[in-house]
Amino acid sequence: MDTLSGSAAPDRLPERVRDDLMDVDRLRAIWAQHRQGQSRDARGAARRASVRSRVRQMGGGPALEALLESASGDRMSGRPVTAEVVEELNHDAASLPEDCASRSPRRTLGADRARRLAEAAALPAHPVVRAAHTYAECVAVLSELDESHTPRDRSPWVLPWVLASLVLRRADFPPLLPDPASEPARPDDAFATLVSRFARLVTGALRDELSWTPDAVPQPRSAIPPLAAVLRRRLQDYLHTRAESVALILRSMDPEARASVHSGGADAPTADAVGAAAAAPTVLTPGAAHWWTVLELVVGDASLTLAVVVQEIGHPRTGVLAVTANARLATADGVRDALDMTGEDSVTVIPTDCADDRWPQVRDLVDEALSRSMQALTRV
Repeated sequence: MDTLSGSAAPDRLPERVRDDLMDVDRLRAIWAQHRQGQSRDARGAARRASVRSRVRQMGGGPALEALLESASGDRMSGRPVTAEVVEELNHDAASLPEDCASRSPRRTLGADRARRLAEAAALPAHPVVRAAHTYAECVAVLSELDESHTPRDRSPWVLPWVLASLVLRRADFPPLLPDPASEPARPDDAFATLVSRFARLVTGALRDELSWTPDAVPQPRSAIPPLAAVLRRRLQDYLHTRAESVALILRSMDPEARASVHSGGADAPTADAVGAAAAAPTVLTPGAAHWWTVLELVVGDASLTLAVVVQEIGHPRTGVLAVTANARLATADGVRDALDMTGEDSVTVIPTDCADDRWPQVRDLVDEALSRSMQALTRV
């Protein structure tokens, strides 16, 4: 992987990656304004809850939870990333129990490698670029230290996430948590690809923190905002078009197969109980307004419900929208998820966007969700 400092210069990154970084900056400005209404204690409690949830998802225990809580807390936001700090964090990572859901080297970094990582964390670049650079350098260093008997598929390395998170915290960004489903560094990636992936991860972290709510959440408004209305209408039209082509494919397998499209919203959930159930797992802000368009496919005894959801993020309202997807496959064996999509796959819409700005990403999300759904359905 090319992670030389020269490749991280803004003028050497492709335009699409620079656009991703601009989107991150715009969303961060909304995040910074929104958190002014949240107390420090409330933010700390919400972050600790996020850490505990992620550690449970990974199958980790108290030791990993303590390490990630320490790295994601506000006290770390002003701490410089020196070689000594790198060695300290590596020692903490290497001290995790053998059965912990993380990967750690069995050898010490040494002063030279620790200094190399500290220099990566000081790269003069956009914080997301710097975090990506630090992550990649750390993966390279740990790979050098990795003993031959260590399973290559053991995941994730915890130290690269901790260092990248610390770089972001120093720039007043929310921390990143390890996500085995979104491991960003791959040996054959160009650096621009890694930065783009990190931009999506940081966007997800910003959006997640915007989703934090007070105990009392107001009921969704009855009126759908103009931008959400436009996106929803386009989704309805697009899914109607895709339903026609999908139905032809399914009828070649089963003449009785059928496809239908319908819509609903949180303002009238009882009107579409099936759509509400399919949309619910993707709702990021509990109680926030959201509107779904559902494509239902039926082949023999199997049925699939694909819900594409346009939703508001945050309380009080931030103006940020997210477009997410979820699919439920029902067979004689029960009901299961048919997509296995991560937060990185969703689309974030900023208040200054117009529908044309985000529609290509939304269309790609729908196409990917439909492709995965069809694969799940045709394998039954």
